[in-house]
This record gives sequence, C-alpha cells and structure tokens, in this order.
Amino acid sequence: MGDGLIPFRIVDTYHMIFIAHYHHLTWRLRKERALPKLKNRNSLPDLTINDQTDIETQQEKIGEISMLTPEQQRKLVHHQKKFSRSHTFYKPHETETHFAFPLRLLVAIVVLLDCHSCLQVALGTCTWAISYHVRPFALTTVILCCSITVNITAGILISVGDHKTRKKDVLERMFRQQLTSEAIRRLEKRKEKERRRNEGLDSVNGSEAPTPLKSLTRNDVADTGSELTTPLPTPMPGSSRNEL
Repeated sequence: MGDGLIPFRIVDTYHMIFIAHYHHLTWRLRKERALPKLKNRNSLPDLTINDQTDIETQQEKIGEISMLTPEQQRKLVHHQKKFSRSHTFYKPHETETHFAFPLRLLVAIVVLLDCHSCLQVALGTCTWAISYHVRPFALTTVILCCSITVNITAGILISVGDHKTRKKDVLERMFRQQLTSEAIRRLEKRKEKERRRNEGLDSVNGSEAPTPLKSLTRNDVADTGSELTTPLPTPMPGSSRNEL
C-alpha cells in the first residue's frame, strides 16, 4: 500500500519543504531584527509590507507582520493550502476549534510517511527479486516490522498533534449546543405529532356526533299509539280459535 502512495507523498514532501523553509526564515529574520516573539510561532502572520526598512514603526502601528516579501508570502500560502487539502490534520493558522499545527510534528510525520513508503518498496523488491529458496526469512520480517512500526508512529504523532492543538473548551461548548439544538428539534417534532393527532381526533369526533333528539309533542305520542294498537283480524264463520 505504501509504495502506491509514493507519488502523493513526494508532492506532500515538496510542499512541506517550502513551509518549513519559510517558517525558519521568518523566525531567523525576527530574531536578527530583535522583534518580539510571535504569539504562536507555528502561525505566521499574513500581513506583509513593502518597505522592510521601516519595519519597526510599522510593527508598532499594525502589530504582527510577516517578514517575507509579497512573493514569498504568496508561495507560502499556496503550499499551505495544497498541503492542508492533502492532510486535513494540518492547520496553518488558528481556527475556531484548533490552534496552528506544530511545525516540528509536521516535519516528523512527513518524514515517517516517506520512510514507510521506502520500506514498502524495499519489501516488494526483496520479495520479487530474491527467490524464496535463498531469501533469508529475517530480511522480509525485519523490513515488514519496521514498516508497520513507522506507519503506526506517524499515526500516533498525528493524534498527539491533534489533541495538542484542539481547543477543548470550545469543542465542549459546541457539543453542548449541538445536543441542545437536537433536543429542541425532537421536542418540536413530538409536539407537532401530538397536535396533528389531536386535530385528527377532533375531526373524527365532529363527524360522528349523534343528532340531537327532537322533543315529542302530544300529537306525536297519539300517532305512535294508534300505530301500535292495530285491530285484530275478524274470525271467519266456522273457524275455531286454534286456527286463528
């Protein structure tokens, strides 16, 4: 797997070299000009000035400014964007949830990933170039163990850098807000269901309501009684009571 990622890791190493170069150049220039230290040495300022000779007066008015020329600053931003797209753990500047990613960890991670790819290439070469009849068993074992160890170490460093730059209080507050909004949404959904159910019950009860009874009058009672008291049929002559 690592040998298939070599082209992408070469590009990442290329971007990392420029990022590290401009970081060290900024730190050296600020030290030579006796400028105050940056609030976060891993997050370089974006603001540039054309007149580097008047940097002291500009620094008092503006605050933190970049020691790079506009062209160098443009290249730095370009390589930072390219690298952050390839590796999401890398944050060149402080964000709402993270601080800037440490440069030393960044260099270590990229070097370890490159070593992993090189070890994978060495393992594949030994496997296919040397016959298994004469190939030492310890050779492939050692290369494979080193390759796995290097890859795991890079993953651990990524996790350490992420936890180190994470703003825990901000993340906890955002998590609480997300939970609160989710609970409110569920309550509103439940209330909407209850309201619709109550409206359905009201409509059913309204359609099945019995018609009110009509008050009976004396004429209605008399008509009802006459219908119930119908005369019996008159017996025919010669018929007995049993036949009736």
